[in-house]
Amino acid sequence: MAVYIPARLRRQGSLHLNQQCWVWGQDVRRAEGNLLLESGFVRRRAEDGSLASSQYTLEVRAGMCLRLWGYGLYFGEIQGSGIYLNRFEFLPRVAICDGERWHGVGEFTELALAADTVLLGEAIRAIANYERWVLSTFGVAYRRACLAGWSKRQLDPVASPVEWETLAHRLESLRCKQAADVPS
Repeated sequence: MAVYIPARLRRQGSLHLNQQCWVWGQDVRRAEGNLLLESGFVRRRAEDGSLASSQYTLEVRAGMCLRLWGYGLYFGEIQGSGIYLNRFEFLPRVAICDGERWHGVGEFTELALAADTVLLGEAIRAIANYERWVLSTFGVAYRRACLAGWSKRQLDPVASPVEWETLAHRLESLRCKQAADVPS
């Protein structure tokens, strides 16, 4: 059974993730150098030579990775299963990652909804950690400059890591509540 995430949390997560994908894009285009690469991500371009979204992968711990594209993210096993989140739809979907191969957006359509929020919470914490690193290394002025061209509602860059952590905590609380509601 797919995990139920209330509409309020889905909206909050979608707003956060959409903005996060925007600032990651700004980090990639940074005049002084690509911040994703500087923070340890490895870039892989589309194998067909197209202008499709580059793939950035960070091993967050042994065998587990955070993988980014302009359209969303994958969090899970480097070679195996995990979750996919589209930047506009904050619903974790079951996804399979085939090692270091480049993955296109077409591979992530019509995936089944995930049954748990554990990986989602870990993915969110990885985002929070990245934002903490950006703020401590480059300062809030840098992140605010990244958001200067963002015309949508903005999450304050200073609050961003805490907001991500709060969202992870709310999702974990939801998981505990759902587990308590299941009859034994």
